[in-house]
Amino acid sequence: MNMLEALRMANPNLRLFSVFDPAFAPYGRVLELPGEDALAAAMEGTPIPESGNRYVASDPALEALEAVGAAGRTVYGGMKLQAGYCNGRGFTLNAEEYHKCSEVNYSTTGLVLLLALPGDLRDRSLDAAAVVGFWLPPRVAVELHPLVLHFAPCRVSEKGFNCLVLLTKGTNEALPAVDPAAEGEEALLWMRNKWLLCHPESPQAAKGAFVGIRGENLRLRLP
Repeated sequence: MNMLEALRMANPNLRLFSVFDPAFAPYGRVLELPGEDALAAAMEGTPIPESGNRYVASDPALEALEAVGAAGRTVYGGMKLQAGYCNGRGFTLNAEEYHKCSEVNYSTTGLVLLLALPGDLRDRSLDAAAVVGFWLPPRVAVELHPLVLHFAPCRVSEKGFNCLVLLTKGTNEALPAVDPAAEGEEALLWMRNKWLLCHPESPQAAKGAFVGIRGENLRLRLP
C-alpha cells in the first residue's frame, strides 16, 4: 500500500489526492527545478521542531541555491523573492490564507497540503467541507496558484515535515496595524500579502485573526 492509499484509509472523511492527479490542476502545478539534489540537502538541514510548527520567511542558504534562482526566473519572472521554510508536526486545518502571488513548496519528508479554491470563499466565509487534501511526495516541487487558500502543511509521520516556502519578497512581514473588524477583504489582511481566515477553535482566533471557517476543524490522522 502506498502512502496516499494509507492516508485515505486513515481519513475516510477527507478528500485526498496526489499533486500528480488532474484534480490538482485548479490549485497548482508540479515543477521541475534544476539543482534538486542540492535543494534536498539544504532542506534536510533545516530543523523540525519537537512540537508545533516553525516558519522562517527568508533563509540565505536556501536563497543562494540554483533551484531557487531558477524558480525566480521561470515562476516569478525575475521579481525579488524570498526562500524560507515551514517545518513542524502540525496536523490540523486551523486556518487558511492566500497571497496575490503564487507560492512554491517542496519537501524531502512528504506532507499533505489542505487547500481550497478562491471560489470556495463566499462572503469571507469558508466551509471546511470544501477543503481538499493533496499528498506532496518527497522531493517534488509544486507551485500553488495565486489566491489558492492554504496554510501550514500536515505531517504524514511522527517525524514531522519540512517544507520550502518560496514567495515574493516581503510577503508575511508585519503590517503597522490590522483590523479584523474592517469591511470586506481588508478584515482578512493579517500580514503583508497575506489574507487569513481561521477556525474559531484555532490558535489564530485566540490571537485576534478573522474567524471565517465554519464546520469541522479538520485533523489529518496518521496511517
